Amino acid sequence: MNYSIKENILIKDYLNKFYLGKSTIYKLFLNKKILVNNLIVKDNYLLKEHDILTIIPEKLDIKPYDYEIEIVYEDDYLLIINKPYGFLIHDESNKACDNIVANYYLKKGLDIKVRHIHRLDRETTGLLIYAKDILTESYFNYHLAKHDFKRYYLTVVENKLKKELVIEKPIGKDRHHNNRYLVLKNGKYAKTYVYPIKYFKNYTLVKVLLETGRTHQIRVHLKSVGHPLASDPLYNPGPFKMALESYEFIFIHPFKEKEIKVKCKINEEVKFYEK
Repeated sequence: MNYSIKENILIKDYLNKFYLGKSTIYKLFLNKKILVNNLIVKDNYLLKEHDILTIIPEKLDIKPYDYEIEIVYEDDYLLIINKPYGFLIHDESNKACDNIVANYYLKKGLDIKVRHIHRLDRETTGLLIYAKDILTESYFNYHLAKHDFKRYYLTVVENKLKKELVIEKPIGKDRHHNNRYLVLKNGKYAKTYVYPIKYFKNYTLVKVLLETGRTHQIRVHLKSVGHPLASDPLYNPGPFKMALESYEFIFIHPFKEKEIKVKCKINEEVKFYEK
């Protein structure tokens, strides 16, 4: 991956701007993966305006799986797809989202490592974000952990939710049920904003903003206030598919240095409840 330098700056300071770890930086220089204007340099090199910094990418390391995906956003640094229902992000069966993206990269002639920067549950659809290079991955990992970017979800819940909610309840593992979570006094802090949008039958379509990113946060928080997700296989089993969609993502682009808003179409799992 090539980066056009816009200022005079020590190369280590430039890499630190993307929150790359010290050990990672050390290994990149040790393995001669960093070049400036096609020449190998040391970690004390002073980058100058208009220099071209190259970080030799890691090769594709997983098997491709041929499955059609919808691309929501793409540039030289990011790929955002519309994750389909029922797929894991990574799975040893080689039929997961990462393998689908690997196949997409190969079709485009890209021999680069697949780098998802967050996860969605198997039953969750919508925006799934991939970094195409190590700097973008590190930048997003840092800011997602700090909750600097806004992630909105759409979901369908049981019963009519008549007002906006702010749910601030700690979440922890359910010791009695594998892979389940619940509100616990000694759990991790979690905060969720819930905005009702539309009513149909005995359901409410809501938009959800996460301030924290705990496992199953939306599912656990909404159940705790009497509005479990409709047909949630873990927390509220029912006859239909659970409708939970990663709908909108707002972030500052690491290289374009401006706010980007990406929205997904409303997926069939959500639309189903309007019928």
